[in-house]
Amino acid sequence: MDSNRKSFPQPVTHLSMCEDTVAAEMSVLGAMLLEQGCTSKVAGLISGNDFHQERNRLIFNLLLALHAENIPADLVTVCHRLRDEGNLERVGGGTYVAELVDFTPTSQNVAYYARIVRRKARERKIAGIAHELAIDPGNLREVFHRLSELQDEEQCRESRKLLKVLSLQELLQTTFPERESLLSPIILTQSLSMIHAWRGLGKTHIGLGVAYAVASGGKFLKWYSPQPRGVLYLDGEMPGRALQERLAAITAANNREPLPDYFRIITPDLQDAGGMPDLSTPEGQAAVNAMLTPETALIVVDNISCLCRSGRENEAESWLPVQGWALRQRAAGRAVLFIHHSGKNGEQRGASKREDILDTVIKLKRPVDYEPSQGAAFELIFEKARYLKGEDTASFEARLTTNPESGLQEWLYKDVAQTSFDRVVTLANEGLSQWEIANELQINKSNVSRHWKKAVEQGLIHPGKK
Repeated sequence: MDSNRKSFPQPVTHLSMCEDTVAAEMSVLGAMLLEQGCTSKVAGLISGNDFHQERNRLIFNLLLALHAENIPADLVTVCHRLRDEGNLERVGGGTYVAELVDFTPTSQNVAYYARIVRRKARERKIAGIAHELAIDPGNLREVFHRLSELQDEEQCRESRKLLKVLSLQELLQTTFPERESLLSPIILTQSLSMIHAWRGLGKTHIGLGVAYAVASGGKFLKWYSPQPRGVLYLDGEMPGRALQERLAAITAANNREPLPDYFRIITPDLQDAGGMPDLSTPEGQAAVNAMLTPETALIVVDNISCLCRSGRENEAESWLPVQGWALRQRAAGRAVLFIHHSGKNGEQRGASKREDILDTVIKLKRPVDYEPSQGAAFELIFEKARYLKGEDTASFEARLTTNPESGLQEWLYKDVAQTSFDRVVTLANEGLSQWEIANELQINKSNVSRHWKKAVEQGLIHPGKK
């Protein structure tokens, strides 16, 4: 090496500088100088902090800055910028910059060189933590904290991918997998959906019914599954015994059963200290991801309040980690169904930003004439239906009953329009006016008038009533 490089001040460390670390760092920089495209290749793999030598760190950060400014990086532009910033002599002058190019065997292996730099940086950090522990063995809490931070940093890096850009022609010629029906027509592969309702209305009844139908290739309410597909059900709050009883009732009432391991369930009562994963954190997401199998096509998150705990529910930023996880599941070909609570205004509780990425949002609400003795009974209303149209988006009323002959549970349903018609007829014959009926049923006066006219034509309401 020349005299300038020998005089460059080295960082103080208890570790010795390995030759392969120097070679990898120099080869990364040399490749970035040889070929402009190498900068984008390594930007997602390493950062300036991964470089052990300060001068290499300075040059790397400078090359990233030039790339961001669309300025070609070569011996002239790099030396000029280093001189302007007062760093040319600190890195060893133009001689060292030129040496980087001469030293690098090829730019084609830049990603491999970058991974060496990253691995060596991680080894130095671990060795540093071990060194601190050797000096102060009682400082275990801080050591564990440092190791946890290091693990989080590595997970974030592994999940970071370089952006892919296609021309219009390339995009049109790209073959994407066909989206298949999981529960036709409301859930397709890669669907992101939500069902929300007030407490105790029957959200989990719907979630379990959907999951069982998908896993068994069966039918639930107005929807059907063309073939069995794998389901992972995350139950956040129901006692294990109650969950067991509900699933036993569902199984007894169906003539199909899921294939082995096609309906897999994670429930709090079977976890250590009842601990369930928090999908707002990398650790929680990793725990759930580890439970996915190649057959898993649908993940049911029941519910957001219990399984996405970090942050504040009404802050949009708190939803971003969960949103990122859901989008990664979609990219992997899986569908996600979120179960959530409704707020006081009847809309899904918390930040409305949750709905931005969702394909389908269904609200459950009590019928206006609901009585507690009716048990699980509600209207299903489509608030958002990105890929649905026509009758597929029509609201309907569902009620869980017991079949008098078999003694098994049974779901009955009918369109809300028909339900409203029947209620208008009943109230009209009880002597209520059209305005009073509209207020009672919380529907438009025009709808009442339409039902009223139809009922009169059918002889269900005496013509003298108004």
